[in-house]
Amino acid sequence: MASSFLLGLLVGSSGCCAGLLARYWSRQRADEEDHRTPATIDSEGSIGPEGPKSGSPRRKQQDALKFRRSGSATFARNEMTLVDEKLVIAMVGLPARGKSYISRAIIRYLNFLGCQVRLFNAGNLRRDSGQAGVSSDFFNPHNEEAKQQRERMAMQCLDDTIEFLKSVKGCVSVGILDATNTTIERRSHVFARVAQEPGISLLFLESICEDDAVLQENYRLKLKNADYDGADACQAQADFMKRVKQYEQAYQPVEDVEDGVARSYIKIIDAGRKLVKCRGSDPRSKSDVVPKLVFDLLGSLHLGTRTIFLMVVAPSENDVKGVLGGDTGLAPLGKERARALRSFLCAREAEEKENAQVICGTHQRHLETVALLKKVGCGGNRTRRVLKLQRMNEMCVGTFDNMSMSEIEELYPEEAESRRKDKLNYRYPGEGGESYQDLVSRMHEHILRLEQYQGSTVVICDKRVCRVLLAYFRDTPLKDMPYMKVPTELVELERSHSGFHEKLHSMPWRGRVSGLFGPGTPHPSMGTEDSFDVSMRTQVSMD
Repeated sequence: MASSFLLGLLVGSSGCCAGLLARYWSRQRADEEDHRTPATIDSEGSIGPEGPKSGSPRRKQQDALKFRRSGSATFARNEMTLVDEKLVIAMVGLPARGKSYISRAIIRYLNFLGCQVRLFNAGNLRRDSGQAGVSSDFFNPHNEEAKQQRERMAMQCLDDTIEFLKSVKGCVSVGILDATNTTIERRSHVFARVAQEPGISLLFLESICEDDAVLQENYRLKLKNADYDGADACQAQADFMKRVKQYEQAYQPVEDVEDGVARSYIKIIDAGRKLVKCRGSDPRSKSDVVPKLVFDLLGSLHLGTRTIFLMVVAPSENDVKGVLGGDTGLAPLGKERARALRSFLCAREAEEKENAQVICGTHQRHLETVALLKKVGCGGNRTRRVLKLQRMNEMCVGTFDNMSMSEIEELYPEEAESRRKDKLNYRYPGEGGESYQDLVSRMHEHILRLEQYQGSTVVICDKRVCRVLLAYFRDTPLKDMPYMKVPTELVELERSHSGFHEKLHSMPWRGRVSGLFGPGTPHPSMGTEDSFDVSMRTQVSMD
């Protein structure tokens, strides 16, 4: 009946309507010929099936098709580049309270989100000026000459911080003044200097530690400071403890109001056990974006021991076929790698007397991997805790799902060229298509979760997700992240005083991997190699 009705319309309607219906039936016949789910957009903006596999006459005809989308749809924008916000974070606290560790954690996190961040350390400035290894008497608050020197160096460090912020245009920029700043007098000088610069706001970040176990560990790490190179360990420790006592004599914690001015500050107590935030009345502070990000990060940090393992879940059946995306299962080598990971974890857990927790995505290849990992397998019936999170899934390639890079190059050369121009921000076309920038936005909350965990955590992920996570832990600039090599080994990241120490453990891998960077433009520092034998090399860049 429906066909008779449409036929009647075709006969009795105007020529325009007849043309539309003819196009409708033509489209229906094309759908019967092609069952591939991804859609393309033709030159008139209409959505239709993508067509048969590469090489067929109809697929060749689609060379002329292209996506009609604006630049904002083709390329993602980092929100940190949309505002020109400048902030000085002035650290406050006694020596060995974790100020440098916190500063580096902030730099790593804000860099990952796209901010321009730089650290300015007063202690390094002192040592570079020829005063490395000074005795604890230099920090005596009653030593006026030394006090004046410390004040000059702190303010010079602040001037360098401000000059950096003034040099950055068109994005969020943060300068961290890493000094003790333990007196109201010093903080008032810092506030007055920053107040001279329009458009730059100030946040004090105070680290307080009353946990003796944490302090003793921090004191031990401080003996590796350049001030004590070559010194006797006992003498160095005695001198450092005397230095702490000198600072304690003059220490004044940050208050809500100092010298009649409301302070903006965050206090972190006992490495994250307690957080206090106070927003002052600085009229130049137009937004609270960076302080909020810093506060969220500090709520996730801790100084407990922890290890994070990253392993690429590969190869999948689609990896073997050489096509993007899809929700296929593991190839035989992928299952072999999962079993090798299980054996490794069993041995490690037997040493640590504690099970690791496992985090993965929700694709079939992830589920097949964790099915092999869930049983501990080294005695007993214990199981590992497994978190299956959709946001851990691989970058979505939209319409190009189940297509090879060579097909994209052949059929959509303009898209391939756009990707070459800006691999970080290029967004794949079609429903759900993502860019690396989108992936960073999706992953940043999970980064905070990884910072919170204690003990051992195993992350099972795809290559692009692994690349994003490694960029964070290695503090790799965002512009370099899309070109990073992804290890085929199991990556072990262990917390250290400066951040995370990285170690690689061999996992099964065979064969050759071609197209080191796919259709993306090779990074200048990465060379132009097209392929290599991964049995002779420890790392492989997989697009």
